[in-house]
Amino acid sequence: RKALSFAGRLQLVKAILVSMHTYWCSSFLLPKSTVMECERVLRKFLWGGHGRGKVNWADVCKPYMEGGLGIRNLKTWNKALLLKQIWGLLTEQSIWARWCHAYLLHNYNFWMVPARGLMSWSWR
Repeated sequence: RKALSFAGRLQLVKAILVSMHTYWCSSFLLPKSTVMECERVLRKFLWGGHGRGKVNWADVCKPYMEGGLGIRNLKTWNKALLLKQIWGLLTEQSIWARWCHAYLLHNYNFWMVPARGLMSWSWR
């Protein structure tokens, strides 16, 4: 079996970590410590865990066409996916959004709904 090149290993790690990030980022506002730990794992993989990297992390997170590795900034990605959930709720384009309006929002505006009762942490 042929060994993966560095680029192939990077793509594999990126795919696994991005799929996990996407799920958690679209459901919860991740704590800063979690974001930093995830980025530490990526840095350790990229630079072999030997000291500091030779490239600024902001440059690594740039798209390929701008000289980066196309790794998304996790903090920004987290906020974008949460805003996508809110957008879906406001546009009522899914069964989930219609359910939220019927059972959680009732006649309230989304931005003014009181956080009360047995609502989940993510809803509050």
